[in-house]
Amino acid sequence: MSTRKTISALLLLSLIGFGVGYYILKIYNCGASIFCFFLLIKGAALYYGMGALSIVFLILLVFPKSSNSWKGFAWWFIPIAMLLFATYKGSGYFSWDPERVFRWVSGLYILVSLIVIAQSAIRGRMQNS
Repeated sequence: MSTRKTISALLLLSLIGFGVGYYILKIYNCGASIFCFFLLIKGAALYYGMGALSIVFLILLVFPKSSNSWKGFAWWFIPIAMLLFATYKGSGYFSWDPERVFRWVSGLYILVSLIVIAQSAIRGRMQNS
């Protein structure tokens, strides 16, 4: 499968995850039970995490030659973020709100991805010149 097709398929999957997270977080009303609280936390993780992945995959569609460099970064960052998103509960006196943690980790992911993709694109253009 070509790089563009792979990125497009991953973009579609991340948009589906983003949509599910949006539905759980913004539309679905499950009440005030403890189940609902944990469902909303997981919905926020999907909403922010998959939204960040969608943004990066859109950028990679524009710069597909940078995908190999980006994979090296994503290979270690995405599993760590998934583990954090799956296990973070935000309990404790000095802990942050889970939604804030999801926003910061997703923002960091986008920022570092942009830097990696930009460096790869600039390096590729310099080698072609």
